[in-house]
Amino acid sequence: MFYICSHMGHEMGWSDFSLPAVGEQHDNEDGTSRQDELARCQPGEMLTLAREPENEHDPMAVAVLSCRGVKVGYLRRDRAVWIGSKIDRGFDVRAIVERVKGIQLHGSPLGLVMRVNMDGEEPELRDRG
Repeated sequence: MFYICSHMGHEMGWSDFSLPAVGEQHDNEDGTSRQDELARCQPGEMLTLAREPENEHDPMAVAVLSCRGVKVGYLRRDRAVWIGSKIDRGFDVRAIVERVKGIQLHGSPLGLVMRVNMDGEEPELRDRG
């Protein structure tokens, strides 16, 4: 697979919202490090929200993948049930990296905050100024 990482920039979307990921400190089943991948993520990069109905721990799980196709975490269960049901019904759910928590603190565990839009529009970064 080939992944393109792009940064989007338009007017702020009215239906965008921020969500934290969970599970960022665990390594993936294939041995890749979620922490290493989070260190590569930049604000504005596209993310993929992928349902995992075969997940043995939670069939409602929604994985969060970087624009390079590496899993960096999951949606919290209550959010996964809600957003996963929208994905299952064909909603065009899109997400971008809002920020990586801990990136400025050397040696600190990293966490992901994403911007999500469930109306088929590209989510926008909030103006942090």
